[in-house]
Amino acid sequence: MKYWLNILTCFFLSLPVFAENAWDLEKENEDLGIKVFTREVEGSDLKAFRGEMTIETTLTAPIALIEDTTRAPEWMHNCGVVEIIENVAPGEAISYMITVAPWPVSDRDTVVHSKATQDPETLAVRVDVEARNNVFPENDDYIRITKMAGFWSFTPNADGKVDVVYQVHAEPNGGLPSWLANSVVVDTPYNTMKNMQQLLKADKYQKAELSFIRNR
Repeated sequence: MKYWLNILTCFFLSLPVFAENAWDLEKENEDLGIKVFTREVEGSDLKAFRGEMTIETTLTAPIALIEDTTRAPEWMHNCGVVEIIENVAPGEAISYMITVAPWPVSDRDTVVHSKATQDPETLAVRVDVEARNNVFPENDDYIRITKMAGFWSFTPNADGKVDVVYQVHAEPNGGLPSWLANSVVVDTPYNTMKNMQQLLKADKYQKAELSFIRNR
């Protein structure tokens, strides 16, 4: 019996592992250290995206930048405006966001609930974001994004740098031309992370202190 169990164990361990809707590498910039992946989402016309990079920064700096919503249009790709509706708690807020689309596609808006948490042992910081459409009435000038979920993660590594992940999937509603849908899921994480790298160099963010984030 033990012999057959060993045979079965070896058989299953030798099977290839297929991740459900595996990530596909779409774009890479070795100089900036940015990689962008996408994957199909069942029942959705729009792929999910995942951006990855490793940067030199404090853990508080990117969170301070994210909380500085007045500068969001400077670094968040195609962001028209981000306005705080309610500061729920330190590191947690509900915001109103407008996403600008190229003509003749209509601009989108969404209400976003964001919450930052930090692992007390690894010090990794995660900012979860999710659409909350029962908070703010729809605006006839925009198409409301009713489904959106994702996160930012900032994980300190052994080299003293921080590994960054930016992952999101959204339902844009109203339909998007295929050329725009294909570019959105690549250009959004790539340009957002590239712009983040530049803004995070400012002393304003590198020297920022937040009561709910502990640096190394």
